[in-house]
Amino acid sequence: MIYIDYIIALVILIGFLLGFKDGLVRKIIGLAGLALGVLFAIEFSDELGRFLSPVFNDEIYFSNTVSGFIIFFLTILITSIIKRIVHPLDKVNRFVNQFLGGLTGSIQIIFFISGFLLFLNIFNIPSNDTRKDSLLYNGISSLVPNTIDFILGDNSKTKDIFKEYIEEGELPPVNVELPDSIGVKITE
Repeated sequence: MIYIDYIIALVILIGFLLGFKDGLVRKIIGLAGLALGVLFAIEFSDELGRFLSPVFNDEIYFSNTVSGFIIFFLTILITSIIKRIVHPLDKVNRFVNQFLGGLTGSIQIIFFISGFLLFLNIFNIPSNDTRKDSLLYNGISSLVPNTIDFILGDNSKTKDIFKEYIEEGELPPVNVELPDSIGVKITE
């Protein structure tokens, strides 16, 4: 094991402890809120973005992004309130509830680590040698792409976007045309 394995293991342990503290019922509600937040943001950000676009000078891409964040965080806020309401009503065996919450917290944090490692992969961090020497890196970093493949299937546009931008670290091609009044045309 090398340093990155110790860091990953420590973060997974922290996820287990936080899940153990919350318990399974609260963790499940939190995970459902996270999943619903992502789904609602993807599904409804265009509608809210069209509504918000006048506020952002008709920048539709920016207003869609902001509306996605708003929907995501509102969903998380609502599920957090539900978690607080449900907690006193939770009558599941305490140790079983906490242990299963710890396992759920570990799984949740492994997905976050996978996404974070994919983000770092864009900047070639850690080095290829470190990735090869690590016991945990390859298995965990491939979790998010494999899950996306499993959920979306092989013929998905979203899958292609993830493959291109995250796994390969390539930025989208830039194709910008400025008005002729400026006299400059940029195409890359």
